[in-house]
Amino acid sequence: MSTIVITSHGTLGDNLPFIALGKVLKTRGHQVRMVINEAIHPYILKAGLETVNVERSKIGPQEIRRYARKWNHLLLMRAELLDIEKSAPAGFKYNLLDSVDCLMKACNDADMLISGHLQDTVAATIADIYNICWIRSCVTPFFRCLPKPESEHQTSSIDNLQNPKDLNHLILAASPYFCQLSPKYSQVHQTGFWFYEDPDWSSWQPSQELREFVEQEPKPLVLSFSSVSVENIPELIEAHVRAAAKLDRRILIHKAWADFHDSYLPSDIEMDNVMFIDGLISHDWLFSRAGALITHGGVGTIARSLRNGCPMLVEPLADDQFFNALQVLRLGVGSAIDSQKLTADGIANVLHKKILTPDFKRRTVEVGEKIKAEQGLITACDLIESWL
Repeated sequence: MSTIVITSHGTLGDNLPFIALGKVLKTRGHQVRMVINEAIHPYILKAGLETVNVERSKIGPQEIRRYARKWNHLLLMRAELLDIEKSAPAGFKYNLLDSVDCLMKACNDADMLISGHLQDTVAATIADIYNICWIRSCVTPFFRCLPKPESEHQTSSIDNLQNPKDLNHLILAASPYFCQLSPKYSQVHQTGFWFYEDPDWSSWQPSQELREFVEQEPKPLVLSFSSVSVENIPELIEAHVRAAAKLDRRILIHKAWADFHDSYLPSDIEMDNVMFIDGLISHDWLFSRAGALITHGGVGTIARSLRNGCPMLVEPLADDQFFNALQVLRLGVGSAIDSQKLTADGIANVLHKKILTPDFKRRTVEVGEKIKAEQGLITACDLIESWL
């Protein structure tokens, strides 16, 4: 049995794939320690993995909502919000010194360190100090699949310091059916997506109210922003519920970290056609029954929607969400819309003409079947054990 330390940074979509990886490695007899965001620790404990605290590392729902405006990069791009720094909010900045201290302790007797792309510099240093195997992993394909050669500013500093052969120990946890590696990273191992499966999903059953709402025809729309928040929640909720009404569709809204709730609804909305959900729910069950998913464009949400044959409307705000939206457009499995110019008419028009059609459904199912057949976690674990 080997001791493997896994470290990553960010919110749900950044960390849950690594928890899924750790869980499979544990079933293969390895001891796994997770050094990640404190807000994600309940998921780690539920998976039966060991946690290591990183001081001042919590990025949870309260922090996400507090800094919602600063995560809207479209405002920065258009110079509409000049008082906001272009760097990440202070509460989100990754504290390298804290990371070094915690990772040093976690790796003291370890055999391997697996790190997310934001930990490259710290992980390289610690792996060198302890002379242990270091594997770089990326769950965000944007960083390895840019559609054109990267500029100097887009290149990771660690790429300039390492030997080219070190890329042989770099894993991309994304499907080649979703995106292709750029020539610069052709030697990277692309395994397919790492899907997180909550232990409670196996016994989860929808309430009668939820089942009846979702399984009526026509199939409902689902609005989910996962662990991302927005500043203009009332306007966003109103635009989507009115769009659903124009299409004569019901809409199910996932509260998630943004805390969408019914107090944001206009008084004239027909409540029988709107449902808010929170807490544990099987996304596979939900997405496989939805007419379309409306999402911010996180790669984890998109991957699960594809796996369940659910076409989508992407409303990107920041970071890799724009790249992910481009892949959705390229594959013909959905469309994208400017998240800062949302109107009920605009949303309804895009959904009607470009998403809620037999052709889009067929293409989404075809891509989903290919992704479903992949064994991303198994492929990744086979590689990791070959490098131990």
